[in-house]
Amino acid sequence: MERPAMQDGRTGQAGPRTVVTHLPHRSVMPYYSVADDTLDMGASLGNSALWVTTLGTGAIQQVFDTDLGELLLNSMCVRYAGLGRRPLEHGVTPDAGSAPSYVTLEQEEQGSFDIHPAYQRHRFAVAGAVQVTETVFVPLGTGTDPPDDPPLVYQMVHLRNENDVSIALRVYGYARLRGSLDADVEARYDPVLRALVAHNVGRPDAVRVFGVTMPPSGYATSFDYARVYNLLHLSALDNTTTARGDILGCLQVDLELAPGEGSTVAFIAALSGRGEARAVAAYRAGQGAQAALDATLQSLEDALSCGRVLTPDPIINQGALWAKVNMRRVMARYPQGAAFTNEPGVSSNVVGRDVGWFVYGNDHFAPDFSRALLDTFARLQYPDGKIPEYYSALDGRVEDYGLNINDDTPLFIQAVNHHYRATGDLAWLGGIYPAVARAARYIMSQEDERGLVFCSARDPRGNVWAIASWRNVIPQYSINGAVTELNAECCAALRSAGHLTQNLGLADDEAQAFFDAAQRLRDAMDRHLLNPANGLYYLNIDVDGNVHSDVTGDEVFPVMFRVCDDDVGFRIISRLNSPDFWTSAGLRTASRNDPLYDPFRYVGLMGGVWPGLTWWYAFAAARYHPEFMVEALRASFRHYAVAPNVNNTVPGQFSEWFDGESLVNRGMRLSPWEPPRFMWAAVEGVCGLMLTPGQPRIRPLVPSTWKWVALRQAPYHGQLLTYFAARQEGEFHIYANVAIDTPHTAECFDEDVSGQVHAFSASAAVVALRRPGCLLVLVGNVGDGTTVVPLDLHRVADPGVDYDLRIYNSERSAWESPQRVGGEVACSLAVSIEANGYRAVELMEVEGKTA
Repeated sequence: MERPAMQDGRTGQAGPRTVVTHLPHRSVMPYYSVADDTLDMGASLGNSALWVTTLGTGAIQQVFDTDLGELLLNSMCVRYAGLGRRPLEHGVTPDAGSAPSYVTLEQEEQGSFDIHPAYQRHRFAVAGAVQVTETVFVPLGTGTDPPDDPPLVYQMVHLRNENDVSIALRVYGYARLRGSLDADVEARYDPVLRALVAHNVGRPDAVRVFGVTMPPSGYATSFDYARVYNLLHLSALDNTTTARGDILGCLQVDLELAPGEGSTVAFIAALSGRGEARAVAAYRAGQGAQAALDATLQSLEDALSCGRVLTPDPIINQGALWAKVNMRRVMARYPQGAAFTNEPGVSSNVVGRDVGWFVYGNDHFAPDFSRALLDTFARLQYPDGKIPEYYSALDGRVEDYGLNINDDTPLFIQAVNHHYRATGDLAWLGGIYPAVARAARYIMSQEDERGLVFCSARDPRGNVWAIASWRNVIPQYSINGAVTELNAECCAALRSAGHLTQNLGLADDEAQAFFDAAQRLRDAMDRHLLNPANGLYYLNIDVDGNVHSDVTGDEVFPVMFRVCDDDVGFRIISRLNSPDFWTSAGLRTASRNDPLYDPFRYVGLMGGVWPGLTWWYAFAAARYHPEFMVEALRASFRHYAVAPNVNNTVPGQFSEWFDGESLVNRGMRLSPWEPPRFMWAAVEGVCGLMLTPGQPRIRPLVPSTWKWVALRQAPYHGQLLTYFAARQEGEFHIYANVAIDTPHTAECFDEDVSGQVHAFSASAAVVALRRPGCLLVLVGNVGDGTTVVPLDLHRVADPGVDYDLRIYNSERSAWESPQRVGGEVACSLAVSIEANGYRAVELMEVEGKTA
């Protein structure tokens, strides 16, 4: 397969004509630019109020209202027409005095899509040289605490006439207004709003406002769906709204553009399940489309500046950034509070295990949202301590699938422990601790006579009700009894419960009881669940005592949760790195040689490739084979951009799972549970950050060929943590803006000033730290060749002061000879950096010396 330009214009694996470019230097947001014949489906966009899917044509496919839990719009698209009277129309010559006649103007040549964190943009030409730019986006407000975004979706159009003559254009906006509700939609035109205001007769509070930012020259409701793709005569809209039912809302804008002239018009939809007043208020407030886009860009830029993963590998860096983008898109506000669902745009159910894993990654990006998720599950906990499998975000109804124990309960404890260690908030921990203690005691109550946590559920009908595992939707299949995955999670959860008890300064005997229970469970796992024939774990010993020796991707759990010996962990990581499990897109859930292997049925859980499993493996492999970790992180994320029209993917968008053979995406377009797993593995695996109740512990676990790794502005105990880990003479030196715990040499600075340094290179990753009299600028090369990086330090260095300048050269593994320079020189330096290398530029103020 062709491997064209990919990362920041450099060579790498990607789909045909797939290129990543960057916005201007002030932005942290790269975007993909792809030819518009390379996408079979468009991006999925979301804010806290709406979920929007788009087509490979650039049109909006569906709009889901999260508050209502229903689709309120189907397709929304824009069409273009120009003046033109066909000589014969169905054998009839038009009257020369009739109204102007228009014909559809179609895209004539290949265009392009920009897949941006904030929007999807389609560029193409019509009518010879009329350049069209269509931008679809949903507006974002500020913060994620939780987010409160307006229920709006925009389709903004910019037209520019590059012909030598003026041209008259007619722009049509269409929206199918029914959504998933009954076919009883009626609408009226409001001239003040310049919009159609529609509702269901049977549900009058379900309202859509579909309008345009320019005064329209026509409007209508209609059943004439064919007019959307009619290539011949297009009549003017008749300004009537008598059509009712499964109707098409239609708006028409007429323009005349002189040579070189441009014009922008936006079609806007505002939705509400709570009545017309709310929809109209949102629509009125959102009239400035460009201002809304600018605010969205700023909001997203602010959010993405937190938890920036910087490594020599650009694919991992971009994966971490797009993981945050994808997480932000699924953060929604429901009647039950802030949450994300297991299938955005389809379901309103919030799953316990998904929340647990989401917290692991999201704590490094938007911890306030993590807290809201955990607080809701604590509120909905069963009285006996069990955590529900899921709850409805609409009405709070809970479900446990009839399982006496599943992974939701231990993962809740683990997520609480992770969030406390990320935030250091003892007051919050004190409030949620009773739920933690109840959950831990419930786990202990579900142990059998062997000391193993035991799921007693059966499913005689062969549905999916007896699977105590993350792979819980496989029909005609059970994973019950003593399950290795579940026991590993419970062992880690009991250990975490002990730590949390200690953190609160509660009775020592209570903490020790949890620690002892964790140790007993681990011992029981070693006695009963380790297979003496191969030194790996059984999948499970079922409720009838049958031993299942299947080796699956689930083997990662004892390694991830550190409940196995190192030799067992090493054996598991090596076994899963074998060809029967591994593909270019990541790890199969089951061996290709397994009699049960099925690469495309059963939601990929019997042989498909799940990126989330691949990233679990990445984290688990870090201690044993850092190079496996790096390749695992790269593999699945890279695959999203490989031939998207073949693989049914969208670059930068974390789809759910791939066929185990063809590697085509067969799951959700954007899976809410995959991005946080990538983020977790990148931050706590690659960057080596370990959360503690005190100082952050930093121990990078990276391949021996890597000379540096960095993390910028990661939320930690109410601060933003930044550090740069640099290999110097074979050992890591950690430079940070806060006091840290590390086995390596560490140097602490007072502040992170990275945002005030500009590096004129797309290959440069910069961390700048300052303390009185000293500035240290660390510049890593993320490119695949030597690069020269000019640095602008005027905002962090004083042109009027002399400096002693030292530069550490990673290629030579040594500090270069120091020299004294004037402030003007210090403010405008340039460094040459080898591939995968870095330079540390140290500027020490010379006391009493001014330039």
